[in-house]
Amino acid sequence: MRKERCFIVGGGPSLVDFDFLQLVDEDTIVVNKSILHVPFPNYFITVDYTFSKKIGRECFRQIDTTKMFVADFSHPSLIEKNGKIVDIKYGLTYDNLEDFNKVIKSHRSDGIGYTFDDFRTGRNSGFCALQLAVILGYKEIYLLGIDLNQSNQTHYHGGYGEKSEVFSSRLEEYCRAFKVGLLELQQSTNIKVYSCSSFSRLNNTILYCNTKEILR
Repeated sequence: MRKERCFIVGGGPSLVDFDFLQLVDEDTIVVNKSILHVPFPNYFITVDYTFSKKIGRECFRQIDTTKMFVADFSHPSLIEKNGKIVDIKYGLTYDNLEDFNKVIKSHRSDGIGYTFDDFRTGRNSGFCALQLAVILGYKEIYLLGIDLNQSNQTHYHGGYGEKSEVFSSRLEEYCRAFKVGLLELQQSTNIKVYSCSSFSRLNNTILYCNTKEILR
């Protein structure tokens, strides 16, 4: 039975040394590499088609959770051709989508939708997890590792080898998308979204909660 609250687990550096076993009895939506660390996640979501290759397809297949891939058609380089999703910028055809339980086709990035047909991406996987939680009907949503900030590293797990300067510029876009979506939720719904990162850039938009107070 689905609980009223869920925890979205991203990859931000605030999760360095976090004890993921605290989440074992919680509903969780995991993003990208956090699927390797959160015990028994309820849902996995990514907008990164290459993710399963990064961790190994066999490894990805063996993890038991509901896996969702978001095809972000708000990018003009993503098209459908002969029944396939194709990224014409990189000449990449999205094969192997059978590894996912659900493929979500999204055509908008900004704001919040309330059905899968109106799924918004925020142009990043963390925002897709927030959008998913809203559609699934959770009333309390806690953001773990959604820092949109960086210290001396980009991710708690070491990242993907991306240069800090490049990642920082992307965070600007991601942060803007989160703030637009969160403000829409505040104005239109009773859904409560909380930050669990003490240095998240979202802490001036939503309330900060220390996990020691809510995970006991």
